[in-house]
Amino acid sequence: MATNTVVGNLVCSDGTNIPLKAEIAEDTEADLSTDTVYTVAAQNIGDYAPGKVLVGGIVSADNGISYAYVLSQGLIAAIIPVCKKGVQQEVPMLCAPYQLKAGDKVRVLTLQASARNAAMMVYTAQGVSRIFVTTPSGAATQQLLDLQTGNAIGDTLQGQTIVKAAGSSIDDEKFETAGYYVVDALGNVVGAVPNTNPSDSAPIFSMSYNIPVALNFKAQFLTNS
Repeated sequence: MATNTVVGNLVCSDGTNIPLKAEIAEDTEADLSTDTVYTVAAQNIGDYAPGKVLVGGIVSADNGISYAYVLSQGLIAAIIPVCKKGVQQEVPMLCAPYQLKAGDKVRVLTLQASARNAAMMVYTAQGVSRIFVTTPSGAATQQLLDLQTGNAIGDTLQGQTIVKAAGSSIDDEKFETAGYYVVDALGNVVGAVPNTNPSDSAPIFSMSYNIPVALNFKAQFLTNS
């Protein structure tokens, strides 16, 4: 499996920056540490800058990339926008400011250029960040499941409301839906999240969502092949 040089930059509320860089194998989620050229030693971000408040950031890779996030005490604390190197036009804001704690780390999934991994990243009114993922195969309804638990969106976010969301997949031309749909127990669409090909642009979180989530709700999309 090929290795990507993955780079990134996190912006803090006091104007300081945290540069990131690591050699990471494709198709394997891994830690992304600080760039030793600027930070002397490779460190997890929480150990490098405890107490700093993250407000923006971007992570990019050579070929494909699916998602990146800050892992804190076993949970996704903040989702970091991603894209292929060379296509970013700005450093996007995070869904909400996040204060780093000792031990916090950045996790990232880089991919082969042809990998079809799909990710729907959400932030709720209750302040919860989650990522729902799948790898499509064939013409079918593709259900996205929680990255950490493998549960459906209704089991994971029951009683919460999605207020910001973004989608990431190179498969956009094979979509038979307008992005990712959240459907209720009867199959009615209660919300939709556009997909962005990270090879073309960094998926940006929209602030216009008001998607309710209840038990037995699903996140899904349709593909034609």
